[in-house]
Amino acid sequence: MEKTKRSPVVVVMGHVDHGKTTLLDAIRKTDVAGREFGGITQSIGAYQASGITFIDTPGHEAFGKMRSRGVNVADIAILVVAANDSVMPQTIESINIILEAKIPFIVAINKVDLPESNVDKVIKDLLRYNVLLENYGGNVPFVKISAKKNEGVKELLELINLLWEMRENKEETLDLKAVIIESKMDKNRGLVATAIVKSGELTVGQKIFIGNKEHKIRMLFDYNEKQISKATSGMPVLILGLTDIVPVGAEISSVAASNSMISKPTALKHGDNLLNLIIRADTLGSLEAIIPKLPSNVNVLESGTGEVTNKDILLAKTTKAVVVGFNVKTSVLVVDLAKTEKVILRSYKIIYELLEELTDAAAGALDQLVEEEVLGVGLIVAQFPYEKLKIAGVKVTDGRLARGDKLRIGETESKIKELRVGREQANKVEKGKECGVLLDPQLDFKLGESIIAHS
Repeated sequence: MEKTKRSPVVVVMGHVDHGKTTLLDAIRKTDVAGREFGGITQSIGAYQASGITFIDTPGHEAFGKMRSRGVNVADIAILVVAANDSVMPQTIESINIILEAKIPFIVAINKVDLPESNVDKVIKDLLRYNVLLENYGGNVPFVKISAKKNEGVKELLELINLLWEMRENKEETLDLKAVIIESKMDKNRGLVATAIVKSGELTVGQKIFIGNKEHKIRMLFDYNEKQISKATSGMPVLILGLTDIVPVGAEISSVAASNSMISKPTALKHGDNLLNLIIRADTLGSLEAIIPKLPSNVNVLESGTGEVTNKDILLAKTTKAVVVGFNVKTSVLVVDLAKTEKVILRSYKIIYELLEELTDAAAGALDQLVEEEVLGVGLIVAQFPYEKLKIAGVKVTDGRLARGDKLRIGETESKIKELRVGREQANKVEKGKECGVLLDPQLDFKLGESIIAHS
């Protein structure tokens, strides 16, 4: 059987805020970490740099399945441990996942530039969890790094390449095998999936099978969102043309699988005092992380990827459910309908905030969610520079906007610092009027986005 060589697939794991994404930034010379909500990675990302495919995995404890999925597709793991924190809960979980997967790994002791760093403590703490480092009675290679200052990164890359060269069976067959690591509904492109090609290649126009379901590849994009005609072994790739949202962890092949079963996120067991929930998220991976962490008396009536729709609001009205969006936008029309039908609609971008509020609501504190009253809705139709800031030009489409109101754009919060009608300051602007809105703190916003003033 014909074989070919490929680049290694490396998963980066560790506790939240220990510097996993910052390390990848140093390798890719980009700035992903600074753009993440709450400072944590909340979905699996796959990138190529220095001839290596990297998978970044979330560190928050709710994302255990996603970390496990990253390891299952990887050849090598990097365990990032912050020298100032040492071993933490998700460090332990990551160690267990790596050891169970039986793949080689490297420990990257990060943040060694900080004055409070203690490398000796990290080494001793790792020993308690059966991670024996080289020169300390074991054979697990390690490197001291400062991802923020790009120190030790070159040595880490050299270690990865050395481990890969030492692997006996790094040659792969030409039979197609790729693994889905993320799947979602994209507003502009429809169904999309991120995959890692383990062997063979994917090409535009190719017929593929996920389980026993046939799909045809319409378009392919690389990790830089550049359109490509084919993806070869070892590459991360974004696939367009799937007919269904496919489960993460599913394998792509050139032939149908027999007796294949495609699983979907399931509702939870529940008891008395149910809190009915309809949840829409950006990806299936996010749903995997959220749903199992909800309290047992939360009944998930509907879940899926994509924006919250009018259908969700109407279903919530008839079932007395709460509607939640995670990392998805909500249109002005949907917000208006929820207000009219008196349906609780909440949006989140940080998973632990979502889980904390729903846990409180399920424990009988539903009034904490109900307390938020939509006071006004507006549409951003323009933007204007103001000193070093920018003012949003807004048309009020419902209710009113008033100075001092709490304000939400997408899933991020701010307050109305000033309102201006023409050149004059205003305390309140009613429905149908246009005004300039100065936010504090400043938020990024785009034309066409809705703003929601709430209590």
